[in-house]
Amino acid sequence: MSKIKNIKKRTKIFLKKIFSVLNMPEMLTLPGQLAFFFVLSIVPMITLIAYGATFLNISTSFIENFIAKAFSSDVATLITPMLTNGKLDFHMILFLMIAFFIASNGASSIIVASNAIYGVKNSGYLKRKIRAILITFLLVLLLLFMLLVPAFGNHIINLFNYVDINKNLTEKISWVITILKGPFSWIFMFIIIKIIYTISPEKKVKSSNVNYGAIFTTILWTLSTAVYSLYTTKFANYQLFYAGLSNVIILMLWIYLLAIIFVWGMALNIKQESIKLEKTTQIKINNK
Repeated sequence: MSKIKNIKKRTKIFLKKIFSVLNMPEMLTLPGQLAFFFVLSIVPMITLIAYGATFLNISTSFIENFIAKAFSSDVATLITPMLTNGKLDFHMILFLMIAFFIASNGASSIIVASNAIYGVKNSGYLKRKIRAILITFLLVLLLLFMLLVPAFGNHIINLFNYVDINKNLTEKISWVITILKGPFSWIFMFIIIKIIYTISPEKKVKSSNVNYGAIFTTILWTLSTAVYSLYTTKFANYQLFYAGLSNVIILMLWIYLLAIIFVWGMALNIKQESIKLEKTTQIKINNK
């Protein structure tokens, strides 16, 4: 009975810590900030995808068709003119750099929130910005992977089969996307999320101390992405309400859900930190 009471007591203390972390001012505003900057980085990401597709000699009409189906015709109309030159000029590179720099403000918020969780003082702007740019790169890479493989992988395969540009190329792309789905996708997501959680606070954090949050975030991101992909492919019929912006609205809701899950994962990482602090305190008491 004493063991059960002890477990209940520890669980209660842990849940209180989680709620106290989630109620911190930095954590309350973080999901909205992350979602905003994630959405802000969507256009540069899609532009890079489209440029990559042009190097494979895929027609502009095919790229526009994919973007229209996966996102919306409005987004396709916005991006397609950028591809008419067929190359990355100075203005386009400048646009991508500015968009990426602005999007790094979301990562700066992650750093500030992580510092608050671990009780670390924020460093200077320049040092924090360099760290934020690295985290932004990892987040963009992760979001890009999720869009291309778990979320819209089937869209890509279906479009290649429909257009039938090159049978061998279609088979290779279908094979690659199929291989990337499943366990490989989960492992890749877990590794990137774990790295982000580890390097976000401006203090040395053991990677093993963020396993709880990384596993939690990976599982819920995988489930939410699967539901999002299924809904947009099979069941969605919201053109009646939002017209051309329908896919963008649903995309924003999905991204906001990802941001909330990410913040919850950050809060869960306090569990391992709490265990570490308890052990340290116990050692000090025993030494006295």
